[in-house]
Amino acid sequence: MKKNKEIHELQLKVVRLYDELTQFSDQCAFLCDSFAAIPAQQEFIEPETIGGIDFYTRWIKTRLLEIKNDLRKIHEQVRELKKL
Repeated sequence: MKKNKEIHELQLKVVRLYDELTQFSDQCAFLCDSFAAIPAQQEFIEPETIGGIDFYTRWIKTRLLEIKNDLRKIHEQVRELKKL
């Protein structure tokens, strides 16, 4: 009974993480398109634009680490469930 509950909770975590990853992927695609368009439209990139690019690249890296850690935790939980 306990194992079934843990499996169900793990399934919910996987679905939530999938939804987050899908949303994050869409956001990254939008940002990549936006970043690629900047040099084509401007000869000079304003400091504010550079600051925005820097902010979002750090946000992407941080979010990727969070997702990686979430996946690692789920993986560990699966391994523990297999032992039961």
